[in-house]
Formats: sequence, structure tokens, C-alpha cells
Amino acid sequence: MAAPASWTTELFGPKVLTKPNTTGVPTSSAFGGKKLVALYFSASWCPPCKRFTPILIDFYEACKDELEIVFISSDRDDRSFGDYFAKMPWLAMIPAYMNSEQNARQRKMADAFKIQGIPTLVVLDAKTGHFVVANGRDAVMQVSSDESRRALFLSWLSKESVPLSQAIFGDEDTGGLLWKALTYVAKRPQFILAVFYLVRRFLRQMATLGKEKISDETEL
Repeated sequence: MAAPASWTTELFGPKVLTKPNTTGVPTSSAFGGKKLVALYFSASWCPPCKRFTPILIDFYEACKDELEIVFISSDRDDRSFGDYFAKMPWLAMIPAYMNSEQNARQRKMADAFKIQGIPTLVVLDAKTGHFVVANGRDAVMQVSSDESRRALFLSWLSKESVPLSQAIFGDEDTGGLLWKALTYVAKRPQFILAVFYLVRRFLRQMATLGKEKISDETEL
């Protein structure tokens, strides 16, 4: 990322939107006093996004003094974008469909942050633009009180940010998926019993096949 004074302009463009159907405000002055900036990749046509947005609004309201969120839209027209963005209390990047420059900028951003689906919430250090969290969506989904929302925000703030070039997205995501899978199984003993039963059955079949093979060799 560029120097602290310019990384936001480099990433989002010269202006960001505060509400639909406006020309926007200078990006360079839109993040004053914030400690973290979250990129919210979302779209009006995405059902999981529409379910997550109200939850994210609650999180934002609890942390907005030190947190800014920027909506990175995958909508394709003014009406879809405007109707959806109107429900959000944070900023938005000028959408990709509006001009080729924004389209190229958003494609570059999605590639840089390895965005493979939406909704995705990427958290950056507001001062440097350095990477903090690859996908904060799951964590935000788990908190349900202002106290826990603030605790989550502070946990992000305590993380050591790293330049994007040093960020590892795949390992963190894979580890998260593995942890989810293990947690899911651990909470459902019937799955463990089923696996144990299948393993025992498999071993018995292998033992039977081994005995039959020895018997055949003896007859020969």
C-alpha cells in the first residue's frame, strides 16, 4: 500500500459515496479519526448478503467511532445499488458499473484480496492500509451484544497488521474451515459413532479378505 495519506485514494478512487445519487466526497478526508477500515463486498441480489447486512449494521453502530466500513458493490445498475446502499450507514466505493476506471480498480481490489464470494468482510488498518483480517464476516455473525461487538473490534485492533504482499489468505481460510468442521462433528456425537462403526466394518472386511487370500494360496 501507499503512504498513510494516500492509500485510501489509491484503493477506492478520488471520491467515495456517503449516500446514493450523489457525486461523493473526497476520499482523502473521509476516514478521519478511524482506526480500522472494513471492506464489505456485497450485492443486493445476494441472499446471504441481505441477511448479513443488518447484523453488520448492529456491529458498525457499536464501533463506528473508530471503525469505517466501505461497501464494495457487485450490483449492476443504479436502482439496485441505490436501494441497497440507502439502508447502510457507512460509505460506498463508486460502483464498478459506473465507469471503466472504477471497474478496473474494483477488479484489482478483488484480485488483491482473493475475493471468491460474497458477502466478505476484509479488515484493514486505517492508518497504513495494511491487512488485519481476511474475512470478518464469521466473527461478526457470532457476536450479539454491544459488549461482545466492542470486544471483537478490540481484538482486531490488537492484531499486528501486515502489508498486503505479506498477507496469507488461503491458510487462514483453510484453518477456519477445518476448525468449523471439527467443531461441527464434536457437537454431534452421532457422527463420531457412525465413523467408528464404518471404520470397524471396513477393518473386518479387510481381515476377511486377508483370510480368504491366505486360504486360496494354501490350496494352490
